[in-house]
Amino acid sequence: MAEEMPTSTGEFTLNYENKYEIDVLSHKTLDDVEEAKFVPIAGGVNDATPSYNETSSNDEYYDGEGWQTTDVTAKRLQLQFKGHRKQGDEGQDYVVSKQYSIGSDLKTLFRWTATDGTVLTSVINMSAIVPSGGAPGAKQTFSFNADFDGKPDIKHPDDDSGK
Repeated sequence: MAEEMPTSTGEFTLNYENKYEIDVLSHKTLDDVEEAKFVPIAGGVNDATPSYNETSSNDEYYDGEGWQTTDVTAKRLQLQFKGHRKQGDEGQDYVVSKQYSIGSDLKTLFRWTATDGTVLTSVINMSAIVPSGGAPGAKQTFSFNADFDGKPDIKHPDDDSGK
């Protein structure tokens, strides 16, 4: 019997505990989540990095003695995936099939289950799709960005409100 992989090292949760899934049927609204066919974005992927493209308002006031305040007024979540091209992987094959697409053809549903059990579901735009590349004797490169469209539906493990 195979030994189970650890989910943490000491106090630190391992990244593979995050689950990323993409709808390969290209649904473009959260109303279609039940009809979606979510498949993993995992095979060949060795780096997944979230970032927030934030808009800030930086202001200074007379009572601040020359010091500014900052308020984040908007943000957009983006996940960047990098790794090696794994042909035959349903998630990767779907993303690569969109490399020449533009506009709404790049949109689909996406689901991220974080290590704490929080589930984010959103319409995404696939961007910066790289289906291959690298040195002659190296594994092919694969990468793309999942750019979230607006605020995702966020479900915390202890909250059924979806907010």
